[in-house]
Amino acid sequence: MLAMQYSVRLPEDFDTKRIYEHVAARSPLFDGLPGLRHKFYLYDAEEHVYAPFYIWENAKYAQEFLLNSLFKGVIETFGRPRVRSWHIIEFDYGSSKEEPTFLRSAIDKVPANMPLSELMKQEKERQKKMLDAPGLFARMVLLDPDRWEKGQFSLWRKADDALPVYADCVYGYDILKSYQHLQGAA
Repeated sequence: MLAMQYSVRLPEDFDTKRIYEHVAARSPLFDGLPGLRHKFYLYDAEEHVYAPFYIWENAKYAQEFLLNSLFKGVIETFGRPRVRSWHIIEFDYGSSKEEPTFLRSAIDKVPANMPLSELMKQEKERQKKMLDAPGLFARMVLLDPDRWEKGQFSLWRKADDALPVYADCVYGYDILKSYQHLQGAA
């Protein structure tokens, strides 16, 4: 599985209603898209950042999306954004059965002096401990072997439920809409 995200910083005077209209117009276009397991339409109103997050069955499907007319529509609307991708190392559901409304991401460097096997063991242990957190819908551990960064992305029932995380880059997003319910491990 592959996780992918791009973000677009919108102008300060951007009418927030327009992003909701954009999501409403674009979301039906993803129905039946091969290889797309899930898509979250994310928005950080404080920072004016629109940042969709995708879970693909594999890199082939993600690549096809980047080369098709759907992504061309993103480029025409917002310009060509930088697209991040990560290998999904671990994915599990939490205790909450309610649809999530908030996503927190934490991206941190992989320590150069730590063997990857040890790092992944620690991340899997942390994952197990987190799964009982009240309000947690799902959590994933990600790895970017190009930049040697690890990611911890968690989906929460609401923002107030999200536990604090410590990393180089921590972001919080409201989930405006999601495409497909998460089914099975990603």
